[in-house]
Parts: sequence; C-alpha cells; structure tokens
Amino acid sequence: MKISLITTLPSLVENKRIEEEVRNLGHEFELIDLGNFNFFIRDGKVNVPQLEGLSTDIIIMRGIFNSIKAISVVVGRLREKGAKIFDNNFLEHRYSIDKVTDLIKLSNAAISVPNTVYVREFKEYKSAIEKVGFPVVIKSSRMGKGANVFKINSPDGLSTFINEAESQEKSAKGYIIQEFIHYKYDLRCLIIGKSVFTMRRIPKEGEFRANFSLGGSVEPFDLDEEGEKLAISALDAVNMSVGGVDILITDDGKRYILEVNHTAGFVGMEEATGKNIGKLYVEHAIAQAR
Repeated sequence: MKISLITTLPSLVENKRIEEEVRNLGHEFELIDLGNFNFFIRDGKVNVPQLEGLSTDIIIMRGIFNSIKAISVVVGRLREKGAKIFDNNFLEHRYSIDKVTDLIKLSNAAISVPNTVYVREFKEYKSAIEKVGFPVVIKSSRMGKGANVFKINSPDGLSTFINEAESQEKSAKGYIIQEFIHYKYDLRCLIIGKSVFTMRRIPKEGEFRANFSLGGSVEPFDLDEEGEKLAISALDAVNMSVGGVDILITDDGKRYILEVNHTAGFVGMEEATGKNIGKLYVEHAIAQAR
C-alpha cells in the first residue's frame, strides 16, 4: 500500500516519524509538499503540479498552515473522485488554528475555560481587561507552540504591549485576552481516537509558558479518569479524532481547558511516555481514511 502525506511544512519532525512508521508497517511512503502551492487552469481543469499524476492508496493531511482554503477545496475534490483521505476533519474546518472559534465551541459544550474576552480594536483592550482583571494572558488567535503569548501584569504593561503591537502593524483582532490561571499542573493530553497520553509540562526558569517547543521539560503524568474524559470531551467539541488538549489544574483541583491543538506534536509525548505514538497515529489514519 502507498501512503502519501500532504503538508505545507515538511520540516516538522513528526512528518519524519510518520514516514518511519509507515515504512515500518511495510508500506510505501510519499511526502507531498504544498508549501509553495500554485496551480493553473486549462480547459476548465485545475492542475496542481505537486498532485499531477498522483497515484496513492491513502492520503494523510497534516500540518496545512498556508493556502488553507484553496488546498482544502483541491483535496476535497480528490475525495469526491474516490481518494481515501485522513484529514482529522480539516476539510470541514478549513483552518489549522482558530482559537476564537474553538473557545466558543468549548463553552457551548459546557467545558470550563479561563475567563476570556475578544475584541477587535486596541482601544477596547483596557475596558475588556476590566472584565477579566490583571494579570492577563494575551495570545495569538492563530499561532501555536507558545508563539505570540504574553503575560501582562498591569496597565503600564498593557500600554507597552499595545504600542509595540501597533508599531509592528499587528491587528488587535488577532489576539485573545484571558485571565491568568495560577496552576499547579500544566498538562498536555494527546488524544488519538480513544487513546489518551498525558505529560506534565514544566517551564524553564523565568518562563511562564511551559511549551516543550520553548525549552520546557516534560514528564509522564497519571491523569485520572475524570481528566481523560474531560480531554476527550474537549476534542469532541471541536470535532476531531486527533489533537492535543491543554489542561491546567489549580491547587484546589479545578480544571480548565486552555485550548485544543489541531496539529499537535507527538515527539515530546513519545519522549515523556516512552510510547510509540507515531505508529498509533499512522494506524489510526489508515483505519479512519475515507
């Protein structure tokens, strides 16, 4: 069997792990890089050079970070023509990261999230934060791996943030404002189907973000049944079968879902748990391709 992985970021280390496990299972592997997505239309037919002459048994879509809407339409057409695709519902979402939409879905599902406010003008930030109270976390609504996440402790800090963002021509609507949760445990749950893997993320000294990609350390964590059910419910709320769910647990045991990661890395989880998660991912993708 031949399995093709479509991505716009081929450098992701997980892509290499997927290739390794596909080949370990005895299948042929092909990586299709659509990072430089382009096409031409001739006689009413859309041609994408990287997909021309494509012959494969299963397509896995993972790490689509640009040309999202166009690529989803192109790959959706492949499905209509009979291709078997595992896309983790990407073709339905047509986005890779949209934390604004996800937070609404989580709240609609009665899942506890930090107090959050979203406004579209910097001039509204001060009054918005009055609804939350300092300190707050201001984070990008589109980026992952801890990028563009800021802890703001005071009105002066807010003014500095806004001045810097405006000088860089950043858009106010590109951020979410949330209360800062004083947590005991920062957890990442990686869910593949009904399998749940959990690690504790520990920030490096002087850093409030605990992301593995930012140099934080990780260790396995024995999450209880209640916590696993919460993580699965969060993933179900955003309608995916694979994802990373970030949970904060406070000293008094209250649990908050920070966000659901649509393209969650699993190498850090493999390091923390010693499990072959890459193999499980490939097997799940093959079984769920449609």
